[in-house]
Amino acid sequence: MLETVFKSIAAFFSNLTHSVLSVIKVLLRSKWGVQLPERQNSRCSVLGNGPSLNDSLANHLDFLLDTELIVVNGFAITDYFTRLKPANYIIADPNAFAFHDATTGREDLHQILVALIGQVDWPMRLFIPNFAKGSYFIQKIEAGNPRIQLVYYNPTIVRGFNWLCYWLYSANLGMPQAQTVIVTALFLMINRRFDEIFLFGADTSWHEQIRISDTNQLEIKQIHFYDKAKDVAYQPVYSDAHRTKTFTMSSQFLSLHKVFKGYEVLRDYADYRNVRVFNASSKSYIDALERVVISQPVGHTASDS
Repeated sequence: MLETVFKSIAAFFSNLTHSVLSVIKVLLRSKWGVQLPERQNSRCSVLGNGPSLNDSLANHLDFLLDTELIVVNGFAITDYFTRLKPANYIIADPNAFAFHDATTGREDLHQILVALIGQVDWPMRLFIPNFAKGSYFIQKIEAGNPRIQLVYYNPTIVRGFNWLCYWLYSANLGMPQAQTVIVTALFLMINRRFDEIFLFGADTSWHEQIRISDTNQLEIKQIHFYDKAKDVAYQPVYSDAHRTKTFTMSSQFLSLHKVFKGYEVLRDYADYRNVRVFNASSKSYIDALERVVISQPVGHTASDS
């Protein structure tokens, strides 16, 4: 009994502290008056770049094309970009807004920029964090392709009492911790008030590709649906700008905890906004979202089988 009371008191003061800090962060970092574009369909599909997306693109293309499409990060450098002509694109990688034409080691960012400027011949919304405004990346897009509408969002992480977090979320002043761009994408689409959101290519299986080298360096092999697995090598994951030290295993798994916790927060927020979010990935470790099999009528979940 005493332990329960102690935990309740501790939880209250923890939420109170996080709430106060979140309000301060919003006042300092967030831009007021953010308006997200109206949805163009009652259903949308968010495409992650995990390897399982190949299966979804091969078997469920008709379904995808019948929904409003949202793609993320490196999708522009794939052949499917101009085939699907997605109406929405989300880039959350901070590195995209810190590089310029002389940056080396991130050829993928140069390729994404070239694709956005040179290949997008349809109306498309590009969702980017508010701190990206004025960056080299955005300046090039503004000058190079008028078909792309820039939509800024506030990436300010807020925590604390649910009632406060949900108010800040709904007002587009803050969001849950987005350890992955998929959390950002789902959050933005929940706020656009789609009736149903379908998630594809969200394998979330990075832990399968983690190893420790003979010199005790943490290495990861990051495989996307557009990669050839045999050509992808393990790479050290550095924790400092000088690339002298890699993350520890404990910090890596803490990061993974934040990923999965983010989906749990999103699930509860989606319920609050009366939005149904389905995980339609053929392979996924996400257990917070309801699974759905697209080959069967929508609403038939894996648990119904």
